Amino acid sequence: MLISPFIEDNGRLTYRPECKYPDFFAQSTFEIDLFGDRVIVDHFVLMFSDQDSLKNYGNALVDRGAKISEGPGKWPDDFCAEAEPFPPELAMYFLSAVFPCGGIIVLLAPNSPEDQNQQFLKQRGVNGVPHIAIRVDDMDRAVEKWRNKGFIPLSTHPQNDGSLCQWFVRNWAGQIIELIDRRNHGQETFSCENIRGLRLSEVQT
Repeated sequence: MLISPFIEDNGRLTYRPECKYPDFFAQSTFEIDLFGDRVIVDHFVLMFSDQDSLKNYGNALVDRGAKISEGPGKWPDDFCAEAEPFPPELAMYFLSAVFPCGGIIVLLAPNSPEDQNQQFLKQRGVNGVPHIAIRVDDMDRAVEKWRNKGFIPLSTHPQNDGSLCQWFVRNWAGQIIELIDRRNHGQETFSCENIRGLRLSEVQT
């Protein structure tokens, strides 16, 4: 299935409401057209207004063949035992699920009334897209391609923790794309450093 779940409008991505259902992702190949290119999506990110809605959606993904790989729980408290000090407003309620094809769905919800996810929901609603991650195998070449599309890297170098190599880029509208090269074939789909880098980059938008 090559149908994109996104509406692209002046540089920002919004989910088509009819594409936010679990059945859509269960049938997806995770290959879509995005900003003029055919890409393989590493993970889609969906926002929820509350933790119960997130957990119910996670259960629906499991019913359709996905496997919960992380969560549900509060990040970083429930995931990173020795995490460095982290701004409390960037904490989040988090769950990730993996389909047999390898595609990942990340579910996010606010952890407190005034945190960054709550602010995102107020500004862009539950159909807004905080970021989308696409798989690459040549990071330097990929970042140059996205630079030519008007996306600016949010750091001088990619973040590489040995399992994941990632580079966040952002366009004029504040839309973040995560370029990701996975080197970890174990059970975890994300690392504490991966998510920490993401949260710190998102708050800049």
